[in-house]
Amino acid sequence: MSVAPRIPGFTGRLIAPTDAEYELARLTGNAACDARPALIARAVDADDVAAVVRWARETSQVLAIRSAGHSIAGHSTGEGVVVLDLAALDGIDFDAASTTAWVGPGVKAATFTKAAYERGGAVSFGDTGTVGLGGLIPGGGIGWLVRKYGLTIDSLLAAEIVTADGEQLTASADSHPALYWALRGGGGNFGVVTRYRLALNPIGEVLHGTLLMRATADTVRGVLELGHAAPDDLTLMPYVMAIPPMDEVTASEHGRLGLWVDTLWAGPADEGQEVLASLRALGPVLMDTVAQKPYPTVYGEPEDGPRGGWTSSSVYLNDVDAGVFETVRDSLGKAPPGNSLAIFRVLGGAAGRVANDATAYGWRDRRYLVWLIASFAITEARTVYDRWASDFRSALAGRGSGAFVSFMGTDDPESVAACFPTDTLARLREIKRRWDADNLFRHNHNIAPAGGVTTTD
Repeated sequence: MSVAPRIPGFTGRLIAPTDAEYELARLTGNAACDARPALIARAVDADDVAAVVRWARETSQVLAIRSAGHSIAGHSTGEGVVVLDLAALDGIDFDAASTTAWVGPGVKAATFTKAAYERGGAVSFGDTGTVGLGGLIPGGGIGWLVRKYGLTIDSLLAAEIVTADGEQLTASADSHPALYWALRGGGGNFGVVTRYRLALNPIGEVLHGTLLMRATADTVRGVLELGHAAPDDLTLMPYVMAIPPMDEVTASEHGRLGLWVDTLWAGPADEGQEVLASLRALGPVLMDTVAQKPYPTVYGEPEDGPRGGWTSSSVYLNDVDAGVFETVRDSLGKAPPGNSLAIFRVLGGAAGRVANDATAYGWRDRRYLVWLIASFAITEARTVYDRWASDFRSALAGRGSGAFVSFMGTDDPESVAACFPTDTLARLREIKRRWDADNLFRHNHNIAPAGGVTTTD
């Protein structure tokens, strides 16, 4: 397919490999996924999405759904696929009282956060402001407010979705409740969401920044345990990484393994300073950038620079003992060339008070999530990095379980199965059979429909 076909009812822009803008349009945020789609369809509204879905079904096309192109596993593109680009579905519609908002999948987390903050509200998103909500929400959404307000999906009240047959409907607790359950953590397996209705939570200024300490087994465990036991207002995202040459830290620390404690306190500042004092006491603290600031600034400014490749893997843990730390240290020591780090997400709080089976995200009772991630030059073979990330999960077998679907760089059946508790996966397969029995939406961390349809790309 070298010339853009005609898609009945589609009014957006179709970009074929012969078009001048194709080379730029095919790129995503993960340069390791350097694929050449057969066609890129830039939808402008839900009717466009429905038109592409119907056409893809009738012509047996493989669909890749893209909101902002951040997929670590490469699901925002693909060799010979049809990319359905949702970036232009970027509307934000607040209700009169600014307690809820309808948002498009192309809206970026930082954009919505700024708009909501002007109305005194926030939604718990991830830790990266350039991620599109259409990619973030289906996996669950774990970020700066996860302990205070839960996952992103805990603010999801409804979703307008185009199903595999091209039908447009709304899923909520009162309308198609099983589909609504699946959309909250089941990935992009059940249709294309064209709008999300989100509940806003109150937010003001926060204490935010990084405390840098030496990474030892005792320090890592102490920080994580304090973070889990702290009031919900505290969310910690510590990560372990070699300390690079930097003016803020004495030269004798350069090259050593550091514990970078990314910190957010979303409650009264005076109470936060008391909690942070306990955190600092676990030091010594080599660098301290925590300061009071408006909440939207936690996302910083988008960084310019050359595109790089990414891959990662993750494991849920309830304890981080010396053995876990040794595995992290050894894995980082064995990392291929490039930048590698192990990020811990401290869970619990509001996210942990939801029942495991209340949503398709089924890991509510886990205390921590460890995420091993590598970035590398696009000229290097991704398979080496995928193997390294997979070996890390294997090394933690018996100490942890499960995986976070949004952090999985691979999408083989074993990796997909790791992302869901057994009962949850079985329930998702039944819902998949109801809404997509032919597995049209399979270019993702694919959940095969119950009954045996296992079509692959």
